[in-house]
Amino acid sequence: MKNIIKITVFTAFLTFISCQEKEVKEEKGKVESTSSIKEKTGNEGDYLVINEDAVSEWDDNDNIDSPAFFKEGDKEFIIATSKHKNFLQIYDATDLSKVKKLGKEEGYEFSRPNGIWVIDDLALVVERDNQRVQVLTVPDFKSVGFIGEKELKKPYGLSVHKTNEGYSLFVTDDYESDDEVAPTNNEILDERVKEYVFDYKNGKLTSKHIRSLGETTGKGRLFVVESIFADPENNVLLIADESNLNKNIKVYDLNSGKFVKNIGSGKFIHQAEGIALYDCGNGDGFWFATDQSKGENTVHIFERKSMDYVTSFKTKTTQNTDGVWLTQNKFEGHDDGIFIMVHDDGGVSKFDLIKLFNSLEISCN
Repeated sequence: MKNIIKITVFTAFLTFISCQEKEVKEEKGKVESTSSIKEKTGNEGDYLVINEDAVSEWDDNDNIDSPAFFKEGDKEFIIATSKHKNFLQIYDATDLSKVKKLGKEEGYEFSRPNGIWVIDDLALVVERDNQRVQVLTVPDFKSVGFIGEKELKKPYGLSVHKTNEGYSLFVTDDYESDDEVAPTNNEILDERVKEYVFDYKNGKLTSKHIRSLGETTGKGRLFVVESIFADPENNVLLIADESNLNKNIKVYDLNSGKFVKNIGSGKFIHQAEGIALYDCGNGDGFWFATDQSKGENTVHIFERKSMDYVTSFKTKTTQNTDGVWLTQNKFEGHDDGIFIMVHDDGGVSKFDLIKLFNSLEISCN
C-alpha cells in the first residue's frame, strides 16, 4: 500500500476537485441476461463475511504485494512478489505451504518487484525501482529479457492478453516528482498507463512501446494508479484509483484510450486495489475488486458487461489486500478454480470459487 499523497498535496488536490462535478452514484446500465445476479445489500455494514479455504503462513518481513497462478506438470502453484525483500515467493496452491523463493541468493535480480502476470509459459514481473518489466519463462523461471526500460518511470501494475501478433501489455506508471509528491494538474499526466506489444519466439523476446494514455482533467483523471486489467472482448480497460480523493475504478475504452466512466464510487471506503475477472463466456462474467483495509477488507463484485454493482463480501482472516488473482483452472479440491488474495503484506489466502459463488448467490446462466 502506498502513502504518497502528503498534506500539502491533498490541499492542492482538494481545491482542484472542488471545481469538478462530484459523483454521487454509479452509472447504471442494462444487466446482461446471461448472468444471474442477486444484489445482496447496498449497506456496507451488512456484507457477508466469508471464510477462506486456506491462509498461508504469515511473515510481515516478506512484504507480499501481488499473486499469480501457474502449473508445473500435474502440480499447481501460486507465485507472489516480495517488494522489500526483492524475491518471488512460490506457494503450493493446494495447502499454501511455502515451496521456494527466487531471489538474489538464487541468482535472480529484482528491485522492488510489484505486479506479476502469468500467461502461457511466461511470467512478467514489474520492477518498480529498476523501471522495467522482467520476463521469465515458467516453470523454470529463466529470465529472457526486459520491457519498458526506456519509457517507464515508476511502474506498479500490469495486464497482459494475447493478440494475433503475440501479446499486449499494459503497465501503470505511478511516477512522482523528485521529492515524491504526486504530480499536480499542471504536470503531464497523459502517460500514466503505457501499452506495449511483445512476443517470445525461438528464445528471443521482442517488444515495442505502442502508446501512453491517461486523462489529465475531469472524472477520468488518474491520480494514484496500480492495479489494471484489460478486457479485449468488451473493449475496456479497468484501472483502480487508490487516491483518497478518488476512490473508484476508472473504465477506459481499450481502442481509443479515452475515459468512459467510473464504477464503484461510493462503494470503495478505503482504497481501490486489486482487480480480477471471472469469465462466464461470451463476454459475460464478474469483476472482483478489493477495497483494501485492515479490519474491513472487502471485495466488491460488478457485472462484467454493464459493470453494474452486484454484491460485496468481507474476508474473515485476510486483511489489507494489495494484489489478487483469479484462476478458473480445475485442480485438487477446486472444481472451478480459486480466488487468491494477498494477506496483510505477509502471505496469501484462497477462496474456492464454487463455495464463494454459492454463498453470494451469484452464477453464470
